Amino acid sequence: MKPVRPAGEPMLKRYYVRAAIDAARDIWGQEGVDDIRSRMAERERDEFLAERLPEWISIRAMIAWNFALWEGPARRSKIRYFPWLRLMTDLSFGRIKKLFLSMASPEKVIRSANELWRENHTAGELEGEVDGKEGRFLLRQHPYTETPQGRAGIAEMLRYILELSRAKGVTETHSLVAPGVLEIKVRWR
Repeated sequence: MKPVRPAGEPMLKRYYVRAAIDAARDIWGQEGVDDIRSRMAERERDEFLAERLPEWISIRAMIAWNFALWEGPARRSKIRYFPWLRLMTDLSFGRIKKLFLSMASPEKVIRSANELWRENHTAGELEGEVDGKEGRFLLRQHPYTETPQGRAGIAEMLRYILELSRAKGVTETHSLVAPGVLEIKVRWR
């Protein structure tokens, strides 16, 4: 029996929240976590940092955390932001899907994109196509498509997930190709 997914506002699985906090603590210490917390609006801070998290957390709270981290410890630098994003991926999706990623080819990961997305998100669609050593993701109707930071963050996360599937030299480019539609092109050796 599949777990019940909440209706309404876009949500994601709670383990992303724990991973986001743990990755920030590993990189910037408790001082960094406190700095991020202080930059968040009360509603999102209370939801994100609740002692007992529900199974699903609003994307709104995750986005607020990311903006606070971007403005705080990452100092608006991709060089500082992306290592946190990769560690957070290791501690969330990478940990939950470790066996899958250890056995899957990059092609399998891309072709499974929407199924994997729907396990962890209540909103949006993520399609994947493969052509040789190139692939394309299309993310539709999700809050991550709405800001340059959201687009860059999800593009880097997907690029890194392909690295976790043993793809070498993975690169990505991304662009908003229509309102609410993000295209992420990836290549590997």
